[in-house]
Amino acid sequence: MAKTTVVWTDNAKFDLSDIGSYIAQDSPVRAVDFTQRLFDSTVQLEIHPLRGQICPEDPTCRHLVLEGYRIIYEVSEKGVDVLTIISPGLDSVRAIASAKKR
Repeated sequence: MAKTTVVWTDNAKFDLSDIGSYIAQDSPVRAVDFTQRLFDSTVQLEIHPLRGQICPEDPTCRHLVLEGYRIIYEVSEKGVDVLTIISPGLDSVRAIASAKKR
């Protein structure tokens, strides 16, 4: 089976960094571990790009969930684009729309 290219957009990289910074206020070790787990969870998309469920807010996107954090991505002929990571409690409709504009 051919591998699909997974690309993290600048927006998604910023989200990952922001999440890490927030968690690091309480536990720097947990921040590194959790952000690595978020990043690593997208590796499976190289082989199974359709693994995530379709987003109810936007059917052109899919998502993976890790401890309440939603990793939003799009699949195209070019590969997978990780668009954003939505923290629990955030307005997901606005976050997805904003990430797709960038």
